Amino acid sequence: MDSSHYDLIFRDMIVTLSRISDARQRSFSLADRLRRFEDDLIVYCLRTIRERSLMGEPDCQLLYNSLMVSGTFSEVFDQVRLSAIVESLQSSQEYELVAILMDVPPEGQDESPFQPYLDVRLREVPLGMRKSLARKPDFKLIKRIARDQDHRVIRHLLDNPRLTEMDVVQIGSTRPTSPKVIETIYNHPRWINRYSIKKVIVMNPSSPLAMSMRLLTYMNLQDLQEIVESPNLPSVLVREAIRILGKKNANLCEYRLDPRPTETEEILEYD
Repeated sequence: MDSSHYDLIFRDMIVTLSRISDARQRSFSLADRLRRFEDDLIVYCLRTIRERSLMGEPDCQLLYNSLMVSGTFSEVFDQVRLSAIVESLQSSQEYELVAILMDVPPEGQDESPFQPYLDVRLREVPLGMRKSLARKPDFKLIKRIARDQDHRVIRHLLDNPRLTEMDVVQIGSTRPTSPKVIETIYNHPRWINRYSIKKVIVMNPSSPLAMSMRLLTYMNLQDLQEIVESPNLPSVLVREAIRILGKKNANLCEYRLDPRPTETEEILEYD
């Protein structure tokens, strides 16, 4: 198939799936639609969704949000086929697409993580009791429990209505931290919708690379520049940040070439 035929199929898919309001349902519908395509068309669609999302196309941003739902591809696709597509993308160094298709391994349940930040009294409290404490509406206790490196405790803490966005930022910015704690934040529907939470995951060297690569698309120009200049982040993440920065800067210049002042242009000027 030529690219024009691919584009027709892609446009039809966009129109159909963008009408689905529920993000999880849209995610599974997208994966199920892609499953029926040839491998080359799957890669074309994923690449196009990501690139057009970068350029601010609303329907593509909607579908890219759907791609953030963990576990979708591994549930919908045959594992042999999914592994073959991932290996092909890895060999061509398209790691940003690998990050979309690959899920982080399931969280273990039995291990007891190292607790360098938890105070001595809480460190001696059994796991079940700490999970119970994480649900209590006590601000001082929340601050202490937030230092826990067990993702099972943090999962309960993230549901605590007294937890603030700043608390979650502090949990996510702890270095070094358990990657499972980062995964727990990433998979929480309330907190991952906040830009500050996306950024703190990308900026933390302890974050799983696949998650940071997925979230990189959301970063604004200033934060992309900060990522590029960071000496502690993986080189593949920095290279992709440089590429996205170039594309977003080019898109910004196109807006500014229009001599007519617009509200959009004024917003972009102060990005």
